[in-house]
Amino acid sequence: MGGGIVVSTEQLKAVGRNCEDFELDQSLYGNSFVMSVTPQERSCEICRHWDVNKKECRIGVFDEVLSSLDQS
Repeated sequence: MGGGIVVSTEQLKAVGRNCEDFELDQSLYGNSFVMSVTPQERSCEICRHWDVNKKECRIGVFDEVLSSLDQS
């Protein structure tokens, strides 16, 4: 996991849309943002579990969700 693996924007969106642990990172939008992100707009990049610097999921579910998508 992580370790310099490059993930595409499409993978981040696909995992974000299908991840049961997705939680919008409110710090990205401030308190005035209405919490109405549709499933189509979800992406790991706006999830509170995504480490922007390390480009990996802090709770380690990215690879698991991505693998389940590949098998469907």
